[in-house]
Amino acid sequence: MTRPDQTTFIRALGLWDVVAMNIVAVVGLRWIARSARVGAPSVSLWVLACLLFFIPLALALIELSSRHPEQGGIYAWVRRAFGPLHGFIVGWCLWINNLFYFPSLLLFAAANFAIVIGPSLGEGLADDRLYSIVFVLGLLWFCTAINIIGLQAGKWVQNVGSLATWIPPILLIACGAIAFASFGSATSFAPSELVPRYDLLTTMSLWSSMCFAFSGFEIASMVGQEVKDPRRTIPRGIIIAGVAVTGIYILSSSSVLVAVPASELAERSGIADAVDLTTGRLGLAGMGALTGLLLVVGAIGGTNSWVAGAARVPFAAGVDSVLPSAFGRLHPRYRTPHVALIVQGLAASVLFLASVFISIGGEQTSIQESYDILVNLTILIYFVPYLYLFAAWIRLRGAESSISEEQVMTMTRGMGSVWLVAGCGFSATFIAIALVFVPPPGTESVFNYQANLVGQAMALFAIGAVFYVAARRQRPS
Repeated sequence: MTRPDQTTFIRALGLWDVVAMNIVAVVGLRWIARSARVGAPSVSLWVLACLLFFIPLALALIELSSRHPEQGGIYAWVRRAFGPLHGFIVGWCLWINNLFYFPSLLLFAAANFAIVIGPSLGEGLADDRLYSIVFVLGLLWFCTAINIIGLQAGKWVQNVGSLATWIPPILLIACGAIAFASFGSATSFAPSELVPRYDLLTTMSLWSSMCFAFSGFEIASMVGQEVKDPRRTIPRGIIIAGVAVTGIYILSSSSVLVAVPASELAERSGIADAVDLTTGRLGLAGMGALTGLLLVVGAIGGTNSWVAGAARVPFAAGVDSVLPSAFGRLHPRYRTPHVALIVQGLAASVLFLASVFISIGGEQTSIQESYDILVNLTILIYFVPYLYLFAAWIRLRGAESSISEEQVMTMTRGMGSVWLVAGCGFSATFIAIALVFVPPPGTESVFNYQANLVGQAMALFAIGAVFYVAARRQRPS
C-alpha cells in the first residue's frame, strides 16, 4: 500500500484568494504620504515606477511562477539558477530587511497615535525621542510576546489590523473628492506641474520608496504548492492585483495633495492630516483622530503578521543547520519558534536604537531622520534579491528551454525580449538602490545619514557571511 506523502500541501488558494493576498501584502499606506512629499510630480513618479519596475517584476514573476511553481519563490529560483551561496544571500536579505521594517512601521504608528491623543497632549510627540522609543519598543515586544504564546493568541491582532488597513484609503479618497468638489485642489495638477523641476535629485530619491511600494507580489509564489492550478492562478492574480494596487496609490496620493499642499505635509501623519483638514472644513470633528487610530491599529497588525512570518525564516535555517541549531527550537509549552522570535526582537531593537542614537558628525539624529534611515535600509537590503530575480529569469529561460512551453505562462517571446525586460527591471532596481543614498528632504547631516546606511548594512552582511561559512564547515564534505 502506498503511503501518503506527509509533505504534500493542500491546494486551498483560488484566484481571488491570491488577488487578496497580493493586495494586502503589497499596499502600504505610509508610501502614499511619503510620495506626496514631492507634490504633483508624485503622480508621474508612480507611473514611472509602475512602467519601469512593477511591469518587469510582474512579467518575471508570472513566467518563473508558472515555470517553477514550487514552494520558496525567489529563494528557490535563485538557488536553482546560481547555487546555494546565492540562495543564502537572498534568504538572508529577505529576513534581515524586516529588522528595519518593524521599527519603521511602528514609528509611522507612533506619529499617528500622537494625533489620536489630541493637540493638547500630542503636540510635538511625533518627534519626541523618549515617546518614540517607548512606543516602538513596547509594541515590538508586545508582538513578539504574543507570537511566542502562539498564532491563536496573535491572529486577532492581524485580523483587526487587516480590517483597519482598508478604511483609511477609502476615507482618504472620499475626502479628496469632497475637497476637490467643495474647495478646489490645494495642489495644481497641470501637465507642466507633473514634471519634477526643483532639486531633481532629492525629488527622485523618493522614487525608491515608490518602487518598494510595489514589492511583495512574489508572496503567492512562495506558497505555490498551496495554490490551485498555480501556473494559471498566480500570474492572473499578479495582473489583477497590480492594476488595483497602482490605482490605489495614484488615487490616494492625489487625494492627499488635493487636501494638503506638499509644503505643509507631515509625512508620517499626512493621511490623517488630510482627512482631518477636509472633514474639519465640513464641520465633522474627530475624523482625523479616527483615521489616525485606524492607521495605528493597521500598523500594529502588519507588524504582528511580519514578526510571526519573518521568524519562520531563521527557525527553518536553524533546523537545516544554516544558522545555529538553537534557532530551530520550539517552546516546550506553546510549540512556537521562541528562540528565533526573541533573537529577532533583540536584533530589531538594537538596530532601531542604533538608528536613533548613532550620530556621526556631532549632530543629533532626529526621529524623522531615524525613520528615513530605517525605511531606506529596508529598501536597500530588500532590493538585493530583486537584482538576483531578474538575473535568474534570464539564466533559467536560457538554461531550461527543454521544458514544455505549453505549461509556461509568458508574455515575452524569445531571449531578446527577456534580456530587454529583465535589463529594464534590473536597471530600475539598481537605480532605486543607488537613490536611497541621496538624503531625503530635511536631512540635517548627509554624512550621518549615509554612514548609518553603509555601516548597518555592511555589519549585517558580515554577520550573514560568518553564519554561512560556519554552516559550510560543519557540514560533512
